[in-house]
Amino acid sequence: MSPARQAVRICVAIAALFVAQAFASDGLPRPAEDYFGEFAYCALILSRNRHREALITVGPTQCRLPLSPCSTFKIPNALIGLQTGVVTGPDDLKRWDGTTHRREAQNRNHTLQSAISASIPWYFQSLARDVGEERMAAWLKRLDYGNQDISAGIDRFWLGSSLKINANQQMELIKNLWHRRLPFDPAHQQALAKMLVLDSSLDGVLHGKTGSCTGTQDPATPDHGWFIGWVDWNSPAAGEPDTSFFVINTTGPNAWGSQAKRITLEILQDMQQGAKPTHLTE
Repeated sequence: MSPARQAVRICVAIAALFVAQAFASDGLPRPAEDYFGEFAYCALILSRNRHREALITVGPTQCRLPLSPCSTFKIPNALIGLQTGVVTGPDDLKRWDGTTHRREAQNRNHTLQSAISASIPWYFQSLARDVGEERMAAWLKRLDYGNQDISAGIDRFWLGSSLKINANQQMELIKNLWHRRLPFDPAHQQALAKMLVLDSSLDGVLHGKTGSCTGTQDPATPDHGWFIGWVDWNSPAAGEPDTSFFVINTTGPNAWGSQAKRITLEILQDMQQGAKPTHLTE
């Protein structure tokens, strides 16, 4: 080997060492406790492009824990509504019935797009009732979505109740949505992906949905929050997609989806500032 080639290999090895040292032993940029504090947690982050794939799995036991999907169920709920024709697209309007809700955002008319963005329960409860139990059960079976249990009622089974799903299953849902591989019209999947776009300071396009459930809905269900989705990083080379899929949940007193989202964004921002991890699960 020539001295020049040997020098290049040494430089590459040194660079790889610095990248590896930039991440904690569990694959996160900083120790998990820095992000999650006192919450119990699961974090799944899958980063991939054409040349590499790296999976971070932190809290593998909790990642297998079945939990209510809470408002993350708006993703399959919307797709089922679109596929069955119960809703026609992002602009499909449902009128507020005048019931006063604690969150002011709920006290007005909503479209499918605004109901996803503002996470409006009554809109999706109405949608689910229009789909009906028979069709809803059939679609959850076709999706192989969690435990597929809608026994708590057509307009509440996903709200801290009978329907349960774990983080690994949520990751499969998100990946298949990105690839348009779910058993729905690809146009509906593309439309929903656009509806999931969120503002962020990341160098890329963030898609995601939060979910929150409290123990007051079901004493057997702990307070927990979700944030699931993906970020399509801005790639310096055209035609070189670089995507990070994520599923993060937290459990414990006052665990909320907004906190899961904040934690996720902190992790993604730290990943953005350094190199993306190159090793696999904990």
